[in-house]
Amino acid sequence: MTDGDWRDGGFRQHRPSAETLAWVAASMGRGSRIVGYRRLTGGVCSAVHRLTVERRGMRTFVVLRQYPGGLGLQGSLEKEIANLGVVAGSGLPVPSILATDVAGASTGGSPSLLMTRLPGHVHLNPAEPRSWMTRIAEIAVLLHSLDLPAKMFRPWTDSWIAPLDGFQVPVGAQKPAVWKAAFGVMAAPPPEDTAVFLHCDLLPVNMLWSRGRITGLTDWNSIHRGSRAIDVGHCRRYLAALYSPEWSEQLRSLYESIAGVTLDPWWDLYALLHYDDSGPKWIRGQVAGRRPVDVPGMTSRVEVAIETALRRLG
Repeated sequence: MTDGDWRDGGFRQHRPSAETLAWVAASMGRGSRIVGYRRLTGGVCSAVHRLTVERRGMRTFVVLRQYPGGLGLQGSLEKEIANLGVVAGSGLPVPSILATDVAGASTGGSPSLLMTRLPGHVHLNPAEPRSWMTRIAEIAVLLHSLDLPAKMFRPWTDSWIAPLDGFQVPVGAQKPAVWKAAFGVMAAPPPEDTAVFLHCDLLPVNMLWSRGRITGLTDWNSIHRGSRAIDVGHCRRYLAALYSPEWSEQLRSLYESIAGVTLDPWWDLYALLHYDDSGPKWIRGQVAGRRPVDVPGMTSRVEVAIETALRRLG
């Protein structure tokens, strides 16, 4: 992720076009009309709106995801559509597809996906952190128990982490030696680990909650099979950055206790290292005002999590 890319443009703030709203209405059945819309905040790669559809006196909420046209982003949408098909009927709380326009032919050139609306909301201010993290660990264990088809994860190809020769110590690092030692560990071949079904973006901002339960998992464009530590490590990195390295460690402990397995330390470290100088910017954008964000302290907190993971490797 770099500054100055297309995600910094204003597309995510744009209201759906009249052409798009007409497409949604047509997709929802004869006599349907759009009577309201609200932009959903927190996304960094697409515009997401909740639309209110009225038909025969009944109102229904649906969710519209759109990408800007002309940038070759159809592939991201195609992946999500295919992956939602994989997890449909799995027992996971995932949205159902209502309509698609990958080419943007009926939506003003914007690749579009229309989905059912899941109940709940993004919950980033837990009054009982341990209970909150236990629910996250439980949904991760459930996810990893599913025998669903997906490609095997390739560490230097299927992720945005820098190539082996491109790692950089973050500017705000307190202990550059910790980062360099972690980069050195990555030079070793990835160890074999039991391959499970992965979300690959299992972050708190991609979970919906209602009455203390997780009622939705969103952003399904990166599924793979691989080490379970990849999913848990990504979530651990986020918890360290946004809250504390202690919360990050607690999630690891809870997951291992519930799953009855020990997370592979190499893959755990690999996931934790998915952090660079742009990380605070994107996390702040995803949080979108839902809680206070200590941007200056993010790098040092992730650094502590990395240092702790290094100790587990010996």
